[in-house]
Amino acid sequence: MEIKKFLCGNCKKTIEIPRGTPKPEVCPHCGAPAANIHRIDEGGRGLGPGKGQRCCSCGSGKF
Repeated sequence: MEIKKFLCGNCKKTIEIPRGTPKPEVCPHCGAPAANIHRIDEGGRGLGPGKGQRCCSCGSGKF
């Protein structure tokens, strides 16, 4: 069974749940809301390459 890993930004503990299970509504360790829980393994729903808006490769923040 494959596992998804999340990190609670409040208590800094790792939460592991089976793939196919939704992100926890609250941290099972400290009760923090889902807004504080972030995916730390591969396979998240990122925008993918080239879909985000970037200014330039130099990191100056200018367009």
